[in-house]
Amino acid sequence: MAGILLKGRFPRRRLIQVVATNLARHVFGSAARNWARNLAGTAPALGSMTLLLLMTGLVGLSGFALYNLEQYEAGQASLLHIYLRDDAAYQDVDSLWDRLSNDPRVASATYTSKAQALAHAQSIPGLPALADASGSNPFPASLNVQVKNIDDMGAIDGMVRYELAVDPVTPTSYDPGAYKRIQQVVFGLAVAGIAFLCLLGFVAITVTANSIKAAIHARRDEITIMQLVGAPRWMVRGPFIVEGAITGALAGLVAGMVTFALAAGAISAGSSGFTQFAPGVTVATVVVAAVGVLLAGVTLGSGSSLISLGRHMET
Repeated sequence: MAGILLKGRFPRRRLIQVVATNLARHVFGSAARNWARNLAGTAPALGSMTLLLLMTGLVGLSGFALYNLEQYEAGQASLLHIYLRDDAAYQDVDSLWDRLSNDPRVASATYTSKAQALAHAQSIPGLPALADASGSNPFPASLNVQVKNIDDMGAIDGMVRYELAVDPVTPTSYDPGAYKRIQQVVFGLAVAGIAFLCLLGFVAITVTANSIKAAIHARRDEITIMQLVGAPRWMVRGPFIVEGAITGALAGLVAGMVTFALAAGAISAGSSGFTQFAPGVTVATVVVAAVGVLLAGVTLGSGSSLISLGRHMET
């Protein structure tokens, strides 16, 4: 009598549930228990990674502020003030204005009268006293030229400084070294910050990789048994990667919270002065930086574990 083989149907939802349960139990659950058990060995990696991520967040915010400041100063440096003679004829001023407006190197040209220049100066500390001491309005009228390319500033300055309508004593506000000095300072700070972060990153990755190496050697017998019974590669390596990710996530969480607290405190304490010192840095920017620090911590921790696994798992 021929036998009949019945093949039962295994619900797809049940299969997914079993796989997810086993994954959580054998990878994430095992990694969390081992991480807590080996906390003493993980503490140096946790501390160094927290310091690295904290410095990364603060340096990142500083770099963002410096970039915005550099862009602002570049815009100011590309604004050329052409100071006019008090007795300049209207025809000469109009002729110069037309030439500048039609110049393809000029983005815009505006006129500031002596009264407007005085009103603006009165909003700057120290300048109202100068006007009162002189007994008259010492601030000249000017044509304000926004140049498209800052490299054309010298050529435009040379074109206008000997015009009849231009003040022969102080013809323009052109300072050829101002923007270059700003760029040099920003570049130097950026190089120093990147070098410092690279050094901290090397230390953090090395310490984390060594802690994972110690965990691998401590559980050498367990790993060997799992490999002998045919455990998949991901099940053997997964817990170590999750342990590194836990270390990085905790370090990123602490560093992100400290970064947010310091930056938000500086914003609230500095108010308008802080916006001038660090333009563009707002509470929303700080939140983004804190989240970025947390994600960087997870990436750094799991990446360090992968490096250590690749070197020591097969040895």
